[in-house]
Amino acid sequence: MRTLRRGLTAAAAAMLLLGGLAGAQEAPPGLVEVRSSERHGFWGALGVGAGGEAFDLRDGAGYSGDLYKPTVSLRLGGTPSRYLRLGGEVLGWINDQGRRTESLTSVLFITQFYPAPATGLYLKGGLGLGRNEVSFDPGFGVGDTGFAGLLGAGWEIRVGRRLYLNPALDLVEHRYTGRDGAGYRERLLNFGLGVLFQSGG
Repeated sequence: MRTLRRGLTAAAAAMLLLGGLAGAQEAPPGLVEVRSSERHGFWGALGVGAGGEAFDLRDGAGYSGDLYKPTVSLRLGGTPSRYLRLGGEVLGWINDQGRRTESLTSVLFITQFYPAPATGLYLKGGLGLGRNEVSFDPGFGVGDTGFAGLLGAGWEIRVGRRLYLNPALDLVEHRYTGRDGAGYRERLLNFGLGVLFQSGG
């Protein structure tokens, strides 16, 4: 991967140099101009981060304090235009306590909007399902499934022809109806860093 990245960086530098020498002339046959604003094709991203989980039992006390634990996310989708990416995302928060593991999982349809495409900055929204669960060894678990919504923002920093670094901040909220019929909610504030790959470029 390091060799590939160096090769792509060297190729991009060579193209910029040739473009400057050529001035207003067209690029020589066989060279392809790479613009940082190009955004198209299939894309996928894998990320890790730190997420602060909190819950509100709707008893008037408000949200609990945030509990920060590791997160992992996977996103896949397509790119209708340079202003828009559409796809799906799975975001998981994990609190491993030995024989007991707490988890918070979101499965979402997401939209990423790029108001100024050349900058790589985007706004993000998502809707889907959320689940909280507490599992115990050897395989028994309890939890609830409900509605999930996401708001966030991020930045795609191009590091190769098809690769981007992707720092992001996401706020996810889950709403549940408990077994006793009373509703409650849970939220996750996630600080993430991912690597994004796009098929075109």
